[in-house]
Amino acid sequence: MEFCQIVAYHGPNRWAGVPTLEVHVDLQARKSWRSSEDPQAIARLLAWLPALNDPPPQAPPGTSDRPPTESFAKLTQRGLSLANVLERVTCVLEAAAGTPPHYSGCHATEGAATVYLTFEFEAEPLGRACLETARTCVLAALNDTDFDAPVEIRKLVDLADDVRLGPSTRAILRAAAARGVPCRRLTTGSLVQLGEGVRQHRIWTAETDSTSSIGENVAQDKELTKMLLRNVGVPVPRGRVAESPEEACEVAREIGFPVVIKPRDANHGRGISFDLMTCEGINEAFDHALGENSAGTSGVIVEQFARGPAHRLLVIGDRLIAATRGQSDVVVGNGRHSITELIEEANRDPRRGENYTDKLDTMSLNEAAEARLKRKGLTRESIPDVGQEIIVCVNGDLTTDETSQVHPAVAERAVLAAQTVGLNIAGLDVIATDISRPLEEQGGVIIEVNAGPALSMHVEPLYGHPQPVGDAIIELMFPGGENGRIPIIGIASSPEAADIGRLIAELLRQFGRRVGIAVGDDVQIDGQQPFVLRGSDHDRINSLLLHPRVEAAIFECRTEQSLASGLGCERCDVSVLTNGVLTSDCPSSDELLSGVLPLVHAVPLEGTLVVPADAPHLERLRAACRGQVLLYSTAGETAPLREHQSRGGRVAFLLHNNLVLGTGPNAYFLPLRKAESSAPVVRENLLPAVAAVWSAGVPAERLRSILTRNS
Repeated sequence: MEFCQIVAYHGPNRWAGVPTLEVHVDLQARKSWRSSEDPQAIARLLAWLPALNDPPPQAPPGTSDRPPTESFAKLTQRGLSLANVLERVTCVLEAAAGTPPHYSGCHATEGAATVYLTFEFEAEPLGRACLETARTCVLAALNDTDFDAPVEIRKLVDLADDVRLGPSTRAILRAAAARGVPCRRLTTGSLVQLGEGVRQHRIWTAETDSTSSIGENVAQDKELTKMLLRNVGVPVPRGRVAESPEEACEVAREIGFPVVIKPRDANHGRGISFDLMTCEGINEAFDHALGENSAGTSGVIVEQFARGPAHRLLVIGDRLIAATRGQSDVVVGNGRHSITELIEEANRDPRRGENYTDKLDTMSLNEAAEARLKRKGLTRESIPDVGQEIIVCVNGDLTTDETSQVHPAVAERAVLAAQTVGLNIAGLDVIATDISRPLEEQGGVIIEVNAGPALSMHVEPLYGHPQPVGDAIIELMFPGGENGRIPIIGIASSPEAADIGRLIAELLRQFGRRVGIAVGDDVQIDGQQPFVLRGSDHDRINSLLLHPRVEAAIFECRTEQSLASGLGCERCDVSVLTNGVLTSDCPSSDELLSGVLPLVHAVPLEGTLVVPADAPHLERLRAACRGQVLLYSTAGETAPLREHQSRGGRVAFLLHNNLVLGTGPNAYFLPLRKAESSAPVVRENLLPAVAAVWSAGVPAERLRSILTRNS
């Protein structure tokens, strides 16, 4: 069983409307293998991957492939091919890595040992790794050799953490998808564009393009932050910067022991020492904190030690959205094992790890922890008594949602703190014994304000209810239900595509839209000098959707490029097929359809496919389209048009000197100029152009006035 070729489609493609891996698999001598004849191999697969029996995700709307309703075990008893088994194992491994595919397919080649397998993927390297691991797993089951499923799955999870967007960004993108806001990852990092053209915004993890750089810099300077908050009445711990261990001791005596020593500008809790009671402890903590400062930053912060658990409050805009309580990392002595051994045992908890997806961090003894042990007369090799608690990290993981418990006065202080620093999204670290009481009456304090805070503890808390933080960020960026979309119109490449595109652009301009159009290698943005952009259709479509002035995008979809890598955008509100492309010389109907299916699959539920009424394979095109279909004809009101309109469909046709737009029982007559009504080429190109603009949301009455004005 060999992989002859793997093709990655990064947009809608001939198989589906989602990014898809197409794998050419040579089954070789096993082309006739059936699962019902090898129950031992199936038993091994189920032992390694019990999730094979779980129901697979539903396929995306508009795809013909539907997941089986029977369990994998029952299906194998009836007899699955080796390709079917490989498909299911790959899907299970993708799900285990955190990217469950909603589309997959197995496409056999009649009489041949080669099959096509197709899978939705989120990140190409991860999709390829899941596929290769699935091959290894299936071959191990067939050959009765070892396969360590937990180890192999962990490798995939680790790879997923490297190549996927982080959990904070994913939370925002899930909310964007629910709102219908399009998303485009711009780099291999966390920079993502939400929305398109003139309506776009960008995020970088939990920062938006409206996040103040001044606010970020203020938040980075902990002492400046504390000064600003104190001046507006937000409770903060007393203390100041010390440039030497001696000065740190002086500050501690001024404010009173116990104290905390922390770096001036580090984050994520690095370099912090808590509950220091002596100058000796301060001397040790000073160097540890100083080492976490950024280059060129001197001194450390000495401040009063506030008692109580840590709390993380998340402010978005002018509201407190979520709150999570933290816990200390603690091991409990049993009278037999050393502290190091107790930590090693705690780290065997499957919830602990170093990845973003792990619920709890790995415990470790850093310099501050070892110094804390030393102050208690312990070392890492000490054996604690039975029941003796050893604190490994004072501020451990944030685990428990407490949003509903936050006192209104605490929420008000949190919002005030974020606004004072100048951040539209802020994570505030609070120390308080009881978050349901005002901070002032219990000696609670805000110790830090963080720009670009992590969201995972609010999205997937270990205990309690998830909070809709992604929705709040999307509402901040796209208020009032906006979705950030601009009209996108794709035209299948044909001799008439350029003329149709220019006619569509002219009609949209007269409707008041600033248009961007990419035909061939030429890109034209209204109000800007046209330019040539050589490369792929992906590059040219990107140039339109990334442009901050474009209000409507039109592009020509070249068949060879969509077949090679898929469409360059996730959707086309209107896809236009012409007789020129549908009657082109192709050796087979499958090849003809493959060339236009990327545009068909790109039509969303609310979109429209504009196609000639006499197009070959029309029913197959209809079946592949998720949205509605508009039929057009230059031959007048034909029987197929009448039938389509009677079922509520949209139609467009030429009748004498009028262009007629029909939907259900309604018809709109648009008069044509003499030149338009007499020149066959103009008539044939104008018809799909007007139909496309109408489908893009321009009312028929406005189109009538535009055509009348141009008469």
